[in-house]
Amino acid sequence: MRDQHSTERRVRVLIVGGSLSGLSAAMFLAARGVECLVVEQRPGTSVHPRARLVTARSMELFRSVGIEEQVRKAGDPGPIGFVVVNTLADPHYVPTGNHVDETLDISPTGMRLCDQQQLEPLVLARAQELGAEVRFGTRFESLTQDAGGVTATLSRVDTDEHWTVHCDYLLAADGIRSPVREALGIGRHGPGALGRSVSAIFDADLEPVIKGRRAMAVIVKAAGAFLFARGSSEARRWQLGFPMFEGMDSSPEGLRERTRELVRVAADSPDLDLTVHSAMAWESAALVADRFRAGRVFLVGDSAHAMPPAGGFGGNTGVQDGHNLAWKLAAVLDGTAGEELLDTYDAERRPVADFTVEETMARIGQSSAESRATVQLGYCYPSLWASVPGKDARDTVDGEAVIAENPLQPSGRPGTRAPHVVLEHEGRSISTLDLFGDGFVLLADARAEMWRTAVPGLTVRYIVGPDRNASGQGPGCTDVHGTFLSAYGIGPGGAVLVRPDGFIGWRTTDGSATARERLGAAVLALTGRAAPGGGPR
Repeated sequence: MRDQHSTERRVRVLIVGGSLSGLSAAMFLAARGVECLVVEQRPGTSVHPRARLVTARSMELFRSVGIEEQVRKAGDPGPIGFVVVNTLADPHYVPTGNHVDETLDISPTGMRLCDQQQLEPLVLARAQELGAEVRFGTRFESLTQDAGGVTATLSRVDTDEHWTVHCDYLLAADGIRSPVREALGIGRHGPGALGRSVSAIFDADLEPVIKGRRAMAVIVKAAGAFLFARGSSEARRWQLGFPMFEGMDSSPEGLRERTRELVRVAADSPDLDLTVHSAMAWESAALVADRFRAGRVFLVGDSAHAMPPAGGFGGNTGVQDGHNLAWKLAAVLDGTAGEELLDTYDAERRPVADFTVEETMARIGQSSAESRATVQLGYCYPSLWASVPGKDARDTVDGEAVIAENPLQPSGRPGTRAPHVVLEHEGRSISTLDLFGDGFVLLADARAEMWRTAVPGLTVRYIVGPDRNASGQGPGCTDVHGTFLSAYGIGPGGAVLVRPDGFIGWRTTDGSATARERLGAAVLALTGRAAPGGGPR
């Protein structure tokens, strides 16, 4: 057992910050057997709802580590989106936009509403179950790094105790003001600060004015505020969000009193009895770090990108950061990938952060924006496409790789999320996404037996058409609806290579000897072991 009072220790990966992004990164690392330690200065997980929407992509990632059903049970199916009222007593609630979850047709999970204070304990428990260590009440002080690793100095929040951790890599998931990012001198770009707001949690019986109507998220015009349902009908817990203005009393009691005033206006009930549990001021910003890597230190979550809450993409982008980085760190640490693979984290995730911030700002300005499904599931990694040899013209749009595509019409191009296709395997229904995670997977049409010995070490899965029997095909899966070949853009005899994070790395429409050679070169490139010319190092 580790000595909890040791003043010096070593760990493979240190994660500074134990909110949603840091805990998710730890969970994904631990799922791959990587020793990791999370330190967080707060005494525990979040007590405030903060983020609420769990996007379809994040739900897919939670599915991959076994907590999809727990998140589903802890959350709420929706509706997703706002209704607009003058006060809660209005006879009619007017929905804004489309409340339909369009991802249900293209994802095995779909979206979910789950408040962050409910989600974080689930992620924490799973991370610890998989072997991650988490220490709350621990503050980051400083770091140094060299070619051999990172040395971080930490301290206990409630004592004068200081201690040192030596690690191979450090992940900075320490929030929008990120002391680690500041220590590294990494700048940020983007629109900048957007203003300060207040988030307040209160209990009240609003049923006399709501009268049984579902009010998950309400824009209340008379109060100039947003109301969110945060509890059950028995708990009667709610969240009110409103902007701060010049001269507002920002003391804890001042914010509580302002909350009481606005809730009563919102309910059109001057004498409403309510209890305000917490009122917290926070700053909204739209900023992206100029780089996500500095030597052996990586920025994850809000330290890498700050986004306003419109669309609910910020926390989810942080979850996806950790997933992208986890398999790469695991591969480098176990020697199956070259150090150069870690450069792809910045090359892939920073453009996605820029794209997501732009989409969030478009929603605030009510200007043209991509669909929710595109932002959730359609983001792409153009740099992945550019780094792999053996590309062809089909893998571009007008000669260029794109940052996003419509996931309702998947292309199967390298750099895109591997599409969800319903399969039958060993008598049960699964998704193609359930085949990914442990290593590189080659999906091939059942008629393409030549791929079985293409590259040693690859997992090969043969996909059998709906009118064929999977027996005798080795690790075969039946394509229930006959959509596999079209969704992945390959024909009979073709194959597609999928990375451990579920993104397509390479594909071909034929099974010739030349194609098998290209596959070998692609594997080297995708694991950071290829020279600039495409050959092995």
